[in-house]
Amino acid sequence: MARPHIDFIQAQHLPWQHGLIEGCRPGLAVKLLSRDDETGAISCLVRYPAGYSRSGPEWLDADEEFWVVDGAIEVDGRHYRENTYAHLARGHVRSAMASHQGAVVLTFFSMPPQAQLGAVPGVFFNPARHVPFVDAADQQWDDDFAALGLGPLAAGGRLRTLRKDPDSGEITYLGASVAFRQGVRSERHPVVQEFFMLAGELMGPYGAMQAGAYCWRPPMIKHAPYGSATGTLIFFRSIGGPQTTVWEDADQPFSWTSAYRPVLPPELAALAATPLPRPSRY
Repeated sequence: MARPHIDFIQAQHLPWQHGLIEGCRPGLAVKLLSRDDETGAISCLVRYPAGYSRSGPEWLDADEEFWVVDGAIEVDGRHYRENTYAHLARGHVRSAMASHQGAVVLTFFSMPPQAQLGAVPGVFFNPARHVPFVDAADQQWDDDFAALGLGPLAAGGRLRTLRKDPDSGEITYLGASVAFRQGVRSERHPVVQEFFMLAGELMGPYGAMQAGAYCWRPPMIKHAPYGSATGTLIFFRSIGGPQTTVWEDADQPFSWTSAYRPVLPPELAALAATPLPRPSRY
């Protein structure tokens, strides 16, 4: 298996590491969420210190997809603040990168990223796969639940497509739910579903997830039903093709008091021996 089933780990439990993306961003601290042993693709949180800068021109031989969780970064003078997104296709030439105030950025590389100096050979860059900037605060929800087979979620949620790959059909999208929504049935997807919870709390069969929860579900892994007393905002990716959904009866009915029992590979189990304490509200 290229990546193990993770359902779920709180990023807060993971250590900051150095050396994971030296080929493109030397010296930065990274929290590794998951890594593909076959392709070298990684999903991670990257921490940029205040005053960080990197000059070009340079390009990466990997796709770089990101969402700014905290702070802000600049790429070629474009300002990416909190809750902005980009998918920079491999071969995209950048003249400069900086973070004046510091940032934490949810980042996905399609292979071990290596920075290449100078102009890019034209064969690498495909502008149809390039999404230079999305600001989620502009309220452009498309709510195309039917395209993903998620019609039963439409009544209590919103959906925004951030990108759809013209070659593979892979999709990245935001899903939001209203407070006190409660599901009934379970889901399966024929492709990998990866998600990172940006805000809220979500109760599921393996316990309560909070902002910072990360999942990597291999194809056809049964999951749900879920419920949220607060509402949620979740960043989703499908890997291996377009996302569709198979709905099934749940093995157990939804419960607001499910025990904490995340599905984790052995190397992560010790990091998540106890649930993350709920943040104080006062």
